[in-house]
Amino acid sequence: MCDLTFDKSLFENFDTHTVLDRLLCSYNGLPKGVNYMIIGDPGSGKTTIILDLLANVMKHYPSARILFVSAEMNEIDLAVYVNRYPKFQYLNILFVESDFSEQDNSHNLTEIESVLNQGWDIVAIDSFYELQGIVKEEENMRMKEAENRLLAMIKRNNKAQNQRNINTTFLTIQQVTKSGNFIGSNRLKHSITAMMELRFENPRNVFSDRYVVFSKHRRGDVGVKLYYDLSATGDVRFDEERFEKDARIRRMQVEVANNLRRYADRFDELFSNPQGTNPQQ
Repeated sequence: MCDLTFDKSLFENFDTHTVLDRLLCSYNGLPKGVNYMIIGDPGSGKTTIILDLLANVMKHYPSARILFVSAEMNEIDLAVYVNRYPKFQYLNILFVESDFSEQDNSHNLTEIESVLNQGWDIVAIDSFYELQGIVKEEENMRMKEAENRLLAMIKRNNKAQNQRNINTTFLTIQQVTKSGNFIGSNRLKHSITAMMELRFENPRNVFSDRYVVFSKHRRGDVGVKLYYDLSATGDVRFDEERFEKDARIRRMQVEVANNLRRYADRFDELFSNPQGTNPQQ
């Protein structure tokens, strides 16, 4: 690593200017050239959270090139989102759909590779599994081969191998099983920088509180919950007050644990037997 050099701008993150920045990275904001995968309970708002994140970044970084690749929803579906969140209408969106006609000559993979090669700062994909299935069918390959092609494409752009030499960050929504577990190979799981999960406080009740939490994170903390609300129009509302309260409790717990360790070490020093002393004396 001592022989490698990087442009300092690579470590200047994109801020959403919400409390979510504190979860995205230990030094705040969305890093460049990384892969974040988003999974969650059905109805938890995965697409909404990601579109909100993209729109917030675009608002504060007008020159940033941001792309949303939609493999699940068409233009009509997205219109519903724009109704509730007008800021979404300004995002660049690439719609990927399979042609179900008998003469299916479409090659979405070629188009996606060509578009990504233009060089983008942030690309969100909804969803990886659906896109993988489309590539499998159109290119007549196995699911594993389709996954490999998509991962290779993502890695190239992570490393700025595109026309603008941009280290692209990918936010990839992935489907889950009915029990809420990750769908995908171990290779896919290990290739990501972080796993963001969107969960209900009570999985059996879609009206219970929702929260964001990272179960894997090479750039930040795991297990820290950030609660959010999708009921308002215009913006996703993150519960910053609750987040700060929970942070204070965690700091207190760490302080108490450290004090206990110090007292235990001091106790051991005071009452441990000096070297060579007979414990029965």
